[in-house]
Amino acid sequence: MIKLPSWAAQEEQYTPKRDRDSFISRSLLRVLTVLLLLRQPCAAPHHYISAPSALCFLFFWLLGCAAAHSAAFLLCQLALTLVVLCLLPGHRLRQILPTALAAAFFSLLLVLPAVWLGSGLFVLLLPAKTFLSLAAIASLRSFLPENDLTASLRAFHVPQTVIFLLDTTLRYIILLGEIASDMLTALKLRAVGCTPHKRRAIGGILGTLLLRSQKMSAGMYEAMVCRGFTGEYLPARRLAFCRGDTLLLLLFFCYLYLFLRLEVIL
Repeated sequence: MIKLPSWAAQEEQYTPKRDRDSFISRSLLRVLTVLLLLRQPCAAPHHYISAPSALCFLFFWLLGCAAAHSAAFLLCQLALTLVVLCLLPGHRLRQILPTALAAAFFSLLLVLPAVWLGSGLFVLLLPAKTFLSLAAIASLRSFLPENDLTASLRAFHVPQTVIFLLDTTLRYIILLGEIASDMLTALKLRAVGCTPHKRRAIGGILGTLLLRSQKMSAGMYEAMVCRGFTGEYLPARRLAFCRGDTLLLLLFFCYLYLFLRLEVIL
């Protein structure tokens, strides 16, 4: 039988000092929120509408929203936006509406001094345009995944380098976000008691992420060379006219008529 020394048999009463680690919790929550948004699948079957048609309609939608000078055309766009939002599930609405409303409120705060300085109520159209633009982009994300959107850019003769950067950026945001989430969780579990050097801990995480990103970039380059990737993105094979494209075409002509009638003629 081994006899323990007296110092090892004594009971310790360790009470860690109170310390605030809310910066770790907020950072971890923010990273997990972004990962949740990026990893969620599309809410509707993406074969209902084709990605090139959806991108064309979104481009003209944003162009008309930016060029509008009256509230009448923006109200027509708001009507279609509310219809589209009603078709989305509840968890999608909880993601789209807070972001769009927060951006609109922030733009409202920016233009309020212009109203007081005598610029008129015309500047109040900017918050409405902000809300409509963000809601349209987020709604398109709910119907089509990122890979379909990036693949459809080849049909518009977008440079292949731009498509490659968009595609790899979206993928690496998810991968590096998972690594950052694991490191923040480990830091929170090991932060017992008082942590005097909080900035040093976060700096270590950022430095590790930088090194991991460089290593992953080199690994991806070697893997692409071994697989014979030459940097060429072929156009999407399936560019057939889908059922939803007919509706998008009708909506395009309707809003083109409304824009000419409300903004140009009047």
